[in-house]
Amino acid sequence: MLIISIAGFCTAYYFVNILQAPMRMKRVLKLGPLVRIKPFDCVQCLSVWLAIVFYFLPIEVAQFFAVIFAAGFVGSKVQ
Repeated sequence: MLIISIAGFCTAYYFVNILQAPMRMKRVLKLGPLVRIKPFDCVQCLSVWLAIVFYFLPIEVAQFFAVIFAAGFVGSKVQ
């Protein structure tokens, strides 16, 4: 369960804060910068939904995402 939580948070943190996927989606959809695209523009919301998805996937998938995006999270913080 801890791996699933770590995978969900680190993946959501990467997509919202580093990749800035919500802003890219707003540009593609021609939405204003203040329009909310829930759950994609909130780290807490997206991490909960990703944790639910990881719960139903094989544990190897959650471990893969935890390793890949935890390394990116640590790398962004150490920088």
